[in-house]
Amino acid sequence: MTADRPLTPFEQLLLRDQRPGYPICFFLHCDLEGNLDGERLRTALQTACLRHPLTQSRVRGSWWRPRWMPGRWMPELVVAPLGTHLPSHGGPGDPWRPIDVQLGSGLRMVACERFPGVWRVVLQVHHAVCDGLSGMELFGDVWSHYHGNPPAAFRQPTRRLAAPSAPAPAASPQPPSTDLVRETRKFAGFIPTPLARGPVRAVAEPACPGIDAPYLTFRFSREETRLLWTHAAAAGVAVNDILVAAMMRTCLAWNAAAGHPASGVRITMPVSLKAAGARGPVCNDMSYAFLDRSAADCARPSELIHSLAAASHWIQEHRATEALLDTLAVLDRYPPLIWLITRLPVCLSTAVVSNIGNFGTRMKASVPHDGACGLPGGLRITAAGGVPPLRPGTRLAVGLATYDSQLQLSLLCDRRSLGDAAQSLLAEMIRPSVFGCAAALSHWGGADAPAGEPRPPEPSRDNRGPLPTVRGRI
Repeated sequence: MTADRPLTPFEQLLLRDQRPGYPICFFLHCDLEGNLDGERLRTALQTACLRHPLTQSRVRGSWWRPRWMPGRWMPELVVAPLGTHLPSHGGPGDPWRPIDVQLGSGLRMVACERFPGVWRVVLQVHHAVCDGLSGMELFGDVWSHYHGNPPAAFRQPTRRLAAPSAPAPAASPQPPSTDLVRETRKFAGFIPTPLARGPVRAVAEPACPGIDAPYLTFRFSREETRLLWTHAAAAGVAVNDILVAAMMRTCLAWNAAAGHPASGVRITMPVSLKAAGARGPVCNDMSYAFLDRSAADCARPSELIHSLAAASHWIQEHRATEALLDTLAVLDRYPPLIWLITRLPVCLSTAVVSNIGNFGTRMKASVPHDGACGLPGGLRITAAGGVPPLRPGTRLAVGLATYDSQLQLSLLCDRRSLGDAAQSLLAEMIRPSVFGCAAALSHWGGADAPAGEPRPPEPSRDNRGPLPTVRGRI
């Protein structure tokens, strides 16, 4: 795949949607133990990017149709040993400042030593470059090169070509199908309620200003994760269905506590369109599913979970998420329309929830393993996760990932809209909501669980730090 081409309609959507205060960047991270070699990591990152053209390209902006410009714009690497202080608040040198893909590479990697010999390596990616699955595979390539092994080979092209075919000048625009029109009207007819500003509460300052990433993570223990799998399997649903239901109920509970009850909630869920086993240069081969539920739908958690399971099955069976790509293809006949839909003054989604699955398996890193834990170059990967970007009006982004039999949640909030304490407060609400939804499945066919969510079991000792982790513990 060459990078010398116009942006696809989906890539244009991701590029046009960026604006001050809302960078269209997602984050992936690996927690490691051992002595990290910064120069070795730099070499591994640059070597890994050599076979992924979009990671070395920049965008030539245009009001009509922007274009990828190939080059050798290598990603930035920031290595911050323990005690390092770096600029913050988005200024020059801030490791978490927005990425401008029109100036250089759409990637940045930040390695922070959080405790002696305990590191977190974060890959920040401009979403126009690739989707989360491609980002994880790139991460695996980095660890392969860090260890000194060749990365996993590319296997068969992705199902959907990344480069759009040039439209025939003489062809007249074809109207969208009746189904597309009906689905568009249905989408526009459901107006979700955005999250409201919550209670004001003091938040402790991060331990290392300038290094802590803008999102929060917390883990479920292996016992808790196994409990969720057991409940889901017994009820014939996926753990993801439980988690999405818990997010919906958390959003409704948050707004009720804030004094702004919501009538409905919409969850945006990224869905991969890659063929099984496909492996190639990083790109965006994905779309979005939208799950709408009223407050009344969410009142009975077991029924909610089963309805989400049925919806997810239908979406996958009928590849329903391709409707968004079909819509963008129609709008791409006059590209400024793509910019226009990103500026609609409405809340398009209450929250985005992205489940990237088993992080270790997705990375495909060619490194030794101790059980499920990768061991690149004398390091030990102990945990991994990520979080999607925030968009205006969509004030909560949640990333779900499993590594070494532990489920990890990452939360990114719009603090300007929800308050500085929102991330930690939402984390406190999500845990009991997840276990309340799981417990309600045992009542399927009868009465649902009581309205009050049960308290989760105490976290086990194999989790480093308190749960949920405070802001400085990305």
